Amino acid sequence: MGKKKASRQIQNSAAACPILPHLYLGPRTSASMEFVTRHHITEVLSIGSQPPSIIQGVIYHRLSLLDDMSSSIRSVSEDANNIIKAVGESPNRIILIHCSAAVSRSPTLVAAYLMKHCGMSLYDALARIISVRPAVCPNPGFLRQLRELEQDIFSSQTVHVDELPRTKKDRLRFFGGTVSPA
Repeated sequence: MGKKKASRQIQNSAAACPILPHLYLGPRTSASMEFVTRHHITEVLSIGSQPPSIIQGVIYHRLSLLDDMSSSIRSVSEDANNIIKAVGESPNRIILIHCSAAVSRSPTLVAAYLMKHCGMSLYDALARIISVRPAVCPNPGFLRQLRELEQDIFSSQTVHVDELPRTKKDRLRFFGGTVSPA
């Protein structure tokens, strides 16, 4: 692996990544003054944890969701979808969604949004997210609920595993680099 690629993957695990023009996904630490200011973030959606700091002029939302296989994502994903959709419909608004590490909870909610509001299959939603943030790996309970949501929306399923591969390399290989444009 080349130095640039390795550096980019290390950076991606520590910084937020753009998923859509109005939507960034990252860990709690990416809600810093420096990142929020540099990327013109106007809103922060915290899943479960408080952002590291409160920045004047930024709108904050917080939704509670435990990273537990038995936690239900249904009502939280509806609330998150409404927040993200409102940001996307308004010019010059950009939202950062984070949980502690941006591995399971916040990526799960972003995948649900991409399916429901961007018409992406679960496979395409996860491929898009994992292509920029390879550490992403929704817990098996969240993945099961995302598969059920996909079935409800599209009457089909595109991800036929109970859990994603354990390593970043295997997840990237699983999704084969096929990312549909938004």
